[in-house]
Amino acid sequence: MQRLFLLFAVLVSGVRIEQRAHNPPPAELSALATRAHLAAPIAAWCHGEFRGAHTGEYAVAITRPSRGGQYLVLEPDATAIELAAFTGSADLSCYSPAEARKLNTSMQRSETIHGTLSPRWRTTVVCGFVDDTSAVCWQYSPSDRSFVKVGEWVT
Repeated sequence: MQRLFLLFAVLVSGVRIEQRAHNPPPAELSALATRAHLAAPIAAWCHGEFRGAHTGEYAVAITRPSRGGQYLVLEPDATAIELAAFTGSADLSCYSPAEARKLNTSMQRSETIHGTLSPRWRTTVVCGFVDDTSAVCWQYSPSDRSFVKVGEWVT
């Protein structure tokens, strides 16, 4: 229910969500997942440009037999980078920096969602719920050569 409120707030603000939880992965992503030797099925995915000029990058959620799983970024060379573990069901979205700023504006106006989202670069922001009420967002930091947290919120 709380995630539905967030979805409503996002839609009202005009932010486009690129979550693909119920759509099968495209052939390119399926092939990439096979090459990356993922240990579990993809439960959710979104496409992004996490390192700028790189193409063919995806954020994915893979699930465990028990509830929960991992959020990963899959790079074109089949490298899998773990963002975080999650409990419950997968809930993953990718945003442009402009969309992320609009989402932040919506959160600041909300009485039920508490947090911030501040993209630092011109690349895709990936966000995922790590438990039933807490979401975390990451963006690739060129200077750190890793994904760093750029936001979080609680519903």
